[in-house]
Amino acid sequence: MNDIEERLRAALTKVPPGLAAHVLRVVDEAARLAHIHGIDPEAAKIAALGHDLLRAHSDGRLLTIAEEQGATIDPVDRLEPVLLHGPLAVPILREQYGVIDADVLGAVAAHTTAASRMSRLQKLLFVADKIEPYKADGRSPVQRVRELADSDLDAALRAYLDYHVLVALDERWPLHPNTIAARNELVAAERAVRRAPEPRT
Repeated sequence: MNDIEERLRAALTKVPPGLAAHVLRVVDEAARLAHIHGIDPEAAKIAALGHDLLRAHSDGRLLTIAEEQGATIDPVDRLEPVLLHGPLAVPILREQYGVIDADVLGAVAAHTTAASRMSRLQKLLFVADKIEPYKADGRSPVQRVRELADSDLDAALRAYLDYHVLVALDERWPLHPNTIAARNELVAAERAVRRAPEPRT
Protein backbone atom coordinates (compact mmCIF):
# COMPACT_ATOMS: atom_id res chain seq x y z
CA MET A 1 0.00 0.00 0.00
CA ASN A 2 1.50 3.35 -0.98
CA ASP A 3 1.62 6.35 1.33
CA ILE A 4 -1.23 8.23 -0.38
CA GLU A 5 -3.54 5.23 -0.22
CA GLU A 6 -2.64 4.61 3.42
CA ARG A 7 -3.39 8.22 4.38
CA LEU A 8 -6.67 8.29 2.46
CA ARG A 9 -7.76 5.07 4.15
CA ALA A 10 -6.85 6.61 7.51
CA ALA A 11 -9.02 9.62 6.64
CA LEU A 12 -12.01 7.29 6.36
CA THR A 13 -11.82 6.67 10.11
CA LYS A 14 -12.81 10.32 10.63
CA VAL A 15 -16.02 10.30 8.59
CA PRO A 16 -19.42 8.79 9.45
CA PRO A 17 -19.35 4.97 9.24
CA GLY A 18 -21.99 4.85 6.50
CA LEU A 19 -19.97 7.20 4.32
CA ALA A 20 -16.78 5.22 4.91
CA ALA A 21 -18.58 2.02 3.92
CA HIS A 22 -19.84 3.70 0.74
CA VAL A 23 -16.33 4.84 -0.19
CA LEU A 24 -14.95 1.33 0.26
CA ARG A 25 -17.73 -0.10 -1.93
CA VAL A 26 -16.83 2.46 -4.60
CA VAL A 27 -13.17 1.43 -4.31
CA ASP A 28 -14.17 -2.18 -4.97
CA GLU A 29 -16.43 -1.17 -7.87
CA ALA A 30 -13.78 1.08 -9.39
CA ALA A 31 -11.17 -1.69 -9.17
CA ARG A 32 -13.58 -4.13 -10.83
CA LEU A 33 -14.34 -1.75 -13.69
CA ALA A 34 -10.67 -0.83 -14.08
CA HIS A 35 -9.84 -4.50 -14.58
CA ILE A 36 -12.62 -4.91 -17.17
CA HIS A 37 -11.75 -1.79 -19.16
CA GLY A 38 -7.96 -1.84 -18.93
CA ILE A 39 -7.68 1.33 -16.83
CA ASP A 40 -4.92 1.86 -14.28
CA PRO A 41 -6.26 0.15 -11.14
CA GLU A 42 -4.09 2.17 -8.76
CA ALA A 43 -5.35 5.45 -10.21
CA ALA A 44 -8.92 4.18 -9.96
CA LYS A 45 -8.37 3.17 -6.33
CA ILE A 46 -6.88 6.53 -5.31
CA ALA A 47 -9.66 8.44 -7.09
CA ALA A 48 -12.28 6.31 -5.35
CA LEU A 49 -10.67 6.70 -1.92
CA GLY A 50 -10.55 10.49 -2.30
CA HIS A 51 -13.81 11.20 -4.05
CA ASP A 52 -15.94 11.83 -0.95
CA LEU A 53 -13.28 13.44 1.22
CA LEU A 54 -15.58 16.42 1.92
CA ARG A 55 -18.95 14.69 1.53
CA ALA A 56 -19.78 14.82 5.24
CA HIS A 57 -19.50 18.62 5.39
CA SER A 58 -22.63 20.75 5.69
CA ASP A 59 -23.84 23.00 2.89
CA GLY A 60 -22.65 26.05 4.79
CA ARG A 61 -19.20 24.60 5.38
CA LEU A 62 -18.84 23.69 1.69
CA LEU A 63 -19.72 27.23 0.65
CA THR A 64 -17.20 28.59 3.15
CA ILE A 65 -14.48 26.31 1.78
CA ALA A 66 -15.37 27.41 -1.74
CA GLU A 67 -14.92 31.05 -0.72
CA GLU A 68 -11.63 30.25 1.04
CA GLN A 69 -10.36 28.51 -2.09
CA GLY A 70 -11.56 31.29 -4.38
CA ALA A 71 -13.53 28.69 -6.32
CA THR A 72 -15.97 29.62 -9.06
CA ILE A 73 -19.46 28.85 -7.77
CA ASP A 74 -22.21 28.25 -10.30
CA PRO A 75 -25.72 29.36 -9.29
CA VAL A 76 -26.71 25.69 -9.19
CA ASP A 77 -23.91 25.05 -6.70
CA ARG A 78 -25.45 27.67 -4.43
CA LEU A 79 -28.81 25.94 -4.69
CA GLU A 80 -27.25 22.50 -4.09
CA PRO A 81 -23.90 23.03 -2.30
CA VAL A 82 -23.42 19.27 -1.93
CA LEU A 83 -22.36 19.30 -5.59
CA LEU A 84 -19.23 21.19 -4.54
CA HIS A 85 -17.77 18.40 -2.47
CA GLY A 86 -15.96 16.86 -5.46
CA PRO A 87 -14.30 19.96 -6.93
CA LEU A 88 -13.41 21.37 -3.51
CA ALA A 89 -11.60 18.16 -2.54
CA VAL A 90 -9.12 18.59 -5.40
CA PRO A 91 -6.83 21.23 -3.79
CA ILE A 92 -6.91 19.33 -0.51
CA LEU A 93 -5.98 16.04 -2.17
CA ARG A 94 -3.16 17.77 -4.01
CA GLU A 95 -1.76 19.83 -1.15
CA GLN A 96 -2.43 17.65 1.90
CA TYR A 97 -2.29 14.14 0.44
CA GLY A 98 0.20 14.57 -2.40
CA VAL A 99 -2.14 13.47 -5.20
CA ILE A 100 -0.64 15.01 -8.34
CA ASP A 101 -2.16 12.85 -11.10
CA ALA A 102 -4.33 15.31 -13.06
CA ASP A 103 -6.61 12.53 -14.27
CA VAL A 104 -7.26 11.31 -10.73
CA LEU A 105 -7.97 14.86 -9.57
CA GLY A 106 -10.22 15.41 -12.56
CA ALA A 107 -12.15 12.26 -11.70
CA VAL A 108 -12.76 13.49 -8.17
CA ALA A 109 -13.82 16.92 -9.44
CA ALA A 110 -16.28 15.51 -11.99
CA HIS A 111 -17.86 12.74 -9.94
CA THR A 112 -20.68 14.92 -8.58
CA THR A 113 -22.04 16.42 -11.81
CA ALA A 114 -20.13 14.75 -14.67
CA ALA A 115 -18.59 17.06 -17.28
CA SER A 116 -17.80 17.30 -20.95
CA ARG A 117 -14.55 15.79 -22.24
CA MET A 118 -14.27 13.27 -19.40
CA SER A 119 -11.46 10.74 -19.59
CA ARG A 120 -12.05 7.01 -19.25
CA LEU A 121 -10.91 7.11 -15.62
CA GLN A 122 -13.24 10.02 -14.91
CA LYS A 123 -16.19 8.19 -16.44
CA LEU A 124 -15.24 5.08 -14.49
CA LEU A 125 -15.28 6.88 -11.12
CA PHE A 126 -18.55 8.67 -11.87
CA VAL A 127 -20.25 5.42 -12.81
CA ALA A 128 -18.68 3.40 -9.97
CA ASP A 129 -19.96 5.93 -7.44
CA LYS A 130 -23.50 5.59 -8.77
CA ILE A 131 -23.68 1.81 -9.18
CA GLU A 132 -22.03 0.51 -6.04
CA PRO A 133 -24.26 -2.29 -4.70
CA TYR A 134 -26.03 -0.34 -1.96
CA LYS A 135 -27.07 2.45 -4.35
CA ALA A 136 -28.08 0.04 -7.11
CA ASP A 137 -30.13 -2.25 -4.87
CA GLY A 138 -33.81 -2.16 -5.82
CA ARG A 139 -33.50 0.57 -8.44
CA SER A 140 -33.92 -0.99 -11.87
CA PRO A 141 -32.59 2.02 -13.84
CA VAL A 142 -29.38 1.91 -11.81
CA GLN A 143 -29.15 -1.86 -12.21
CA ARG A 144 -29.34 -1.24 -15.96
CA VAL A 145 -26.47 1.25 -15.68
CA ARG A 146 -24.52 -1.39 -13.76
CA GLU A 147 -25.07 -3.93 -16.53
CA LEU A 148 -23.98 -1.47 -19.22
CA ALA A 149 -20.86 -0.49 -17.27
CA ASP A 150 -19.36 -3.94 -17.76
CA SER A 151 -19.16 -3.42 -21.52
CA ASP A 152 -19.45 0.31 -22.31
CA LEU A 153 -18.67 3.17 -19.93
CA ASP A 154 -20.12 5.75 -22.33
CA ALA A 155 -23.41 3.88 -22.56
CA ALA A 156 -23.50 3.50 -18.78
CA LEU A 157 -22.80 7.19 -18.26
CA ARG A 158 -25.46 8.20 -20.77
CA ALA A 159 -28.02 5.88 -19.17
CA TYR A 160 -27.32 7.27 -15.72
CA LEU A 161 -27.54 10.88 -16.89
CA ASP A 162 -30.84 10.14 -18.64
CA TYR A 163 -32.16 8.67 -15.39
CA HIS A 164 -30.82 11.62 -13.39
CA VAL A 165 -32.55 14.13 -15.67
CA LEU A 166 -35.88 12.34 -15.22
CA VAL A 167 -35.50 12.26 -11.43
CA ALA A 168 -34.45 15.91 -11.40
CA LEU A 169 -37.55 16.89 -13.34
CA ASP A 170 -39.79 14.84 -11.06
CA GLU A 171 -38.17 16.17 -7.88
CA ARG A 172 -37.80 19.73 -9.22
CA TRP A 173 -34.03 19.67 -8.77
CA PRO A 174 -31.86 22.12 -10.69
CA LEU A 175 -29.68 20.58 -13.40
CA HIS A 176 -26.04 21.57 -13.30
CA PRO A 177 -24.58 22.97 -16.55
CA ASN A 178 -21.81 20.37 -16.37
CA THR A 179 -24.39 17.57 -16.31
CA ILE A 180 -26.18 19.00 -19.32
CA ALA A 181 -22.88 19.45 -21.18
CA ALA A 182 -21.83 15.85 -20.46
CA ARG A 183 -25.13 14.42 -21.66
CA ASN A 184 -25.19 16.61 -24.78
CA GLU A 185 -21.67 15.49 -25.67
CA LEU A 186 -22.68 11.84 -25.38
CA VAL A 187 -25.82 12.41 -27.48
CA ALA A 188 -23.74 14.16 -30.16
CA ALA A 189 -21.24 11.30 -30.23
CA GLU A 190 -24.03 8.72 -30.59
CA ARG A 191 -25.60 10.67 -33.46
CA ALA A 192 -22.24 10.97 -35.20
CA VAL A 193 -21.83 7.20 -35.06
CA ARG A 194 -25.32 6.61 -36.44
CA ARG A 195 -24.71 9.05 -39.30
CA ALA A 196 -21.32 7.63 -40.26
CA PRO A 197 -21.40 5.91 -43.68
CA GLU A 198 -21.34 2.14 -43.74
CA PRO A 199 -17.91 0.75 -44.68
CA ARG A 200 -17.67 -0.55 -48.22
CA THR A 201 -17.16 -4.27 -48.59
